[in-house]
Amino acid sequence: MTSIIICFYERLTHLKHCLDSLRLSQDDFDEVVISDDGSSAGTVKALHEIIGDYDFPIRHIWQEKKGFRVAAARNNGIRNAAGDYLIFFDCDFLVLPGTVREHLKYAKKKRFVAGNCKYLDENQTAAIFQSGITAELLEKLYNSISEKNLLREHKKFNLRTWLMRLRLMSPRKQSLGGHFSIHREDIEYINGYDENFVGWGGEDEDLGIRLVMAGIYCRSAIRYVKALHAWHPKELGNRGWQQGPNMEYFKKTRPFRCQNGLAKSAT
Repeated sequence: MTSIIICFYERLTHLKHCLDSLRLSQDDFDEVVISDDGSSAGTVKALHEIIGDYDFPIRHIWQEKKGFRVAAARNNGIRNAAGDYLIFFDCDFLVLPGTVREHLKYAKKKRFVAGNCKYLDENQTAAIFQSGITAELLEKLYNSISEKNLLREHKKFNLRTWLMRLRLMSPRKQSLGGHFSIHREDIEYINGYDENFVGWGGEDEDLGIRLVMAGIYCRSAIRYVKALHAWHPKELGNRGWQQGPNMEYFKKTRPFRCQNGLAKSAT
């Protein structure tokens, strides 16, 4: 069973178009779990009204707003997902047909699958939101944007995996990519996301590092798992998380299994 986990906060228009894009692939997964990092009551009410428009199962999970807690939100998504294979997207992603199948094609235990995305500008995003999601439009926009950066990232991820397996590169060079997928038992093995990451940044980098430390290596499918990132104004915290509150904690040496993760009693 395959579960798609989408982190969400307030961007209802983006989320609706993300779900519209997933509708084009609904035969390739079993459910969507929307893990909400404390959206307002009005947003939640509107979200519940649109969920009924879709033919695939959607579950909405909400946590109280106590700062930016995407690590905790993703763990909530894992806890509430029924699938044994998990695919993680953000609500500002438009997922092209075939992408979920490609994630599943590359799936393997003791591996996680890295993807990435191409970025739409403000005008492209406004146009697609106005016209609505179609497979043809997604493909047209995707093909209109250069592949150069994705090809470079694909090669870099594959090279890093081989160097790390040969112990020629530190696990601290690992990252997840723009979206990723993994077997539930593998992410549970490292106790999920470290919920000590509160505020912008570091939680994805930390997860990638701990996966490699646990012997769970990356498989890049960046060339094949296609997604578009819909434009939105950048949050202030999105500018250089290395200067933010999480950096000192990120730099500390920790075991691959975090203590404040999926299981709170982990040691």
